[in-house]
Amino acid sequence: MIPCMVVPILNRPELLDRMLSSVDHPVDTLVIIDNGGVVDPSLNPQWASRTHVLTMPSNLGVATSWNLGIKSTPFAPWWLIVNSDVTWRSGLLARFDTGDAREVLRLSGCIPPWCAFGIGEDVVNSVGLFDEAIHPAYFEDTDYERRCKAAGVPIHLSGITVDHDNSSTLDGGYHDANARTYAENRAYSMSKSYRGDMSEGRWSLKRRRDLSWD
Repeated sequence: MIPCMVVPILNRPELLDRMLSSVDHPVDTLVIIDNGGVVDPSLNPQWASRTHVLTMPSNLGVATSWNLGIKSTPFAPWWLIVNSDVTWRSGLLARFDTGDAREVLRLSGCIPPWCAFGIGEDVVNSVGLFDEAIHPAYFEDTDYERRCKAAGVPIHLSGITVDHDNSSTLDGGYHDANARTYAENRAYSMSKSYRGDMSEGRWSLKRRRDLSWD
């Protein structure tokens, strides 16, 4: 059983419904971070022992949503974090549920690999959480992967080929907003790399406002 599945969503709830319908492996706790007020709060798929739909008053962004999923289920031994626009082929989801899940960062075998990934408690204890100064999307994953490599955390590039509708959130009306924020987040991430900064960074009110997609 997967201890916790975390799914952020901003728009296009029909893709979330499609993803949930493709799940064929039991999950103890499902946490949906609804950043756009698009998910039915009574959602309760049968394959999950418990479901929490967390409706946000504004868009938390990717890194903050991932962190909230982890923070809200602190006793999970590992977390499976999934884009709302993926689908699972029969039997593939179970391949994330392995004996070393507490100790590794396991990325999917599709492009981009971070559309579905498992992150263990040992990884979070060693590396920390995702950098919330990166808002709302892009480069939170590459920043974390760099920090994992520096900490000696095993990164498994798996052959778990989930199907993914790449850029579906942007296609929902955010291309212009992303054109502005992408360069800012890239510059911030590169600056951290050049400085050898392995920290979580910090949430910034100014960056949150300046980079808003709201």
